[in-house]
This record gives sequence, structure tokens and C-alpha cells, in this order.
Amino acid sequence: MSKKQKHTSEKKKKSNKLKQKEALYGYLFILPWIIGFLALFLRPLIVSIQYAFSKVAFTPKGVTTTFVGLENFISPFRDNAYFFSGTFSSGVSSFWYEASLVCIFSLFIAILLNQKFKGRAFARALFFLPVIIASGVVIQILRYNGMNTDLETENSYVFSSDGLAVLLNSIGFPPKIRMIFEEISNKIFDIVWLSGIQIILYLSGLQSIPRAEYEAAQIEGATAWECFWKITWVRVSPMTLVVVIYSIIDSFTNVSNGMIKWTYERYVNNDMGVSSAMGWLMCSIAFVVLIVVGSWISRHVFYVNED
Repeated sequence: MSKKQKHTSEKKKKSNKLKQKEALYGYLFILPWIIGFLALFLRPLIVSIQYAFSKVAFTPKGVTTTFVGLENFISPFRDNAYFFSGTFSSGVSSFWYEASLVCIFSLFIAILLNQKFKGRAFARALFFLPVIIASGVVIQILRYNGMNTDLETENSYVFSSDGLAVLLNSIGFPPKIRMIFEEISNKIFDIVWLSGIQIILYLSGLQSIPRAEYEAAQIEGATAWECFWKITWVRVSPMTLVVVIYSIIDSFTNVSNGMIKWTYERYVNNDMGVSSAMGWLMCSIAFVVLIVVGSWISRHVFYVNED
């Protein structure tokens, strides 16, 4: 064996050892999740599948199930004429609106937080704070009880769009455009509250962009707008895929989702069969959406070849 072949062989062995070491670290990082899933989530997952296809009854002897096939999946659509056009359709369509706004807002804030300014660490912690204290109860308190018009009168909604609606109406905006701005205004609090993880993800992507690329572009006379579309947007495209997928899942499981509210109400009313069926239906829809959206975005993702 020649020296060149021997050197190539040793290089391959080192590369394989490094890959094995990285794979081991990867398994160690996901090990807590695997243990938690097997210990806490696997059995409830199997039971929920059983409940989805059964009529569940609570007796003194315990829970009894009777197989009913697809009845739990069909009954909400058959018994309630407004279920699909109301609760179901709004629950499914909400992710299009909320996920897109969260992704745009997260990238905008991440670019700002990536700049050098005094108090940057505090600003980053401030936007990540909702992730630490995230709770449906906390959100309701902050949203609806943030301001009291009087101690003995009803609470006013701090983040309502009443003032914006009057302003846009006086300016003469078309009704459709006015409705879009009002909807965005009403969701400002939710968007900020739900963007903590996405901002961190985008920040990690922005910080991995070599500064030399911006310097070379500026020497060539590129504007800030051109640098964003030609460098920043292209470089963070892999992270955009992660952010979009995370945002879709978060939107489907958010407590403000109409379908999640309805499913929880059925659970509280001890209608476990229908509640489980609707939960699995939403999970299936989310899975299909993730495949479609993920496949489409993947075609526009740019990966840098480091070799």
C-alpha cells in the first residue's frame, strides 16, 4: 500500500470515528425525550386510539369501551350543521394566518436583536420570557385583565383594534384591507407571545452567516435590501424550514385554536370517544399539512456545502 493510499485510509477511519461520535452525542441528547415518551406518553397514546373508535362509559367498576368504528369521527359533522364551516374550518385555517405572521415577525425581530446595541442581552431575554412562563391561564390574564375600566365594571381588552378600526375608517381604507389590519392588530399580543422559540432559531441562523459575505457584497456596491435577499434570506432558508414546521405544530396545538377548544369541551363533558377522535383527526390533518408545506419549502432551501 502506497503512502497516499495509507493516508486516505487513515483519513476515512478518522472521519468514520467522528461521525460515530457525533451520532452517539445525538442519541444522548434525545435520550431524555425517548425515556419521557416511553414512560409518560406511549400508554395514553395507545389508549386514545382505542377511545377514538369506541363508545366510552364510566361505571363503578371502571371505564368500559364498546367498539363503534368511525362513528366518533362522523358524528360531529353529522349532528352539527355548522361544525365544519365554524369550529372545524376555523381551527384548521387559523394556522395559515398565525404561522405566517409569527414567522415574518420572528425573522424581523431576530435581525434587530442580531445588531450590536446596549441592552441586547436583556432584549433577547425579554422576547424569550413568554416561553418560560407560557401558560394558557397567564395569557388569559394578560390579555383580558390587563386593564380595568373600573373595579366594579367589566374588563376592557388591552389589545383590541377598536381605535385602529376608527382610524382606518376615517382615512377611507377599503373594508377588506381594513379587516386585514384589524385582524393583525388583534393578534399582536399572540404573535409576540408565540415567537420566542422562532426568534432564537432565526438568531442562531443569522449568527452562522460569515461576516465576510456582507463585506464582499458591500465592496461590490450592494445595498442593505440586496444583502438581505441575496445573503441573509438565502442563508437562513434552512432555519426557515424549521421555524415554519415548528410554527405549524404550535398553531395546531395552541389553546386559542377553535378545534382544540371544542375537543377540550367534549373531554370535560366526559365524551372521551369523540374528543379522542377529533384529536387524532387534527393530528392527521397537521401531519398532511407538514408534509405538503415541508416538501414545498424544501425545494427553495439553500444548503451551503462546507466540504
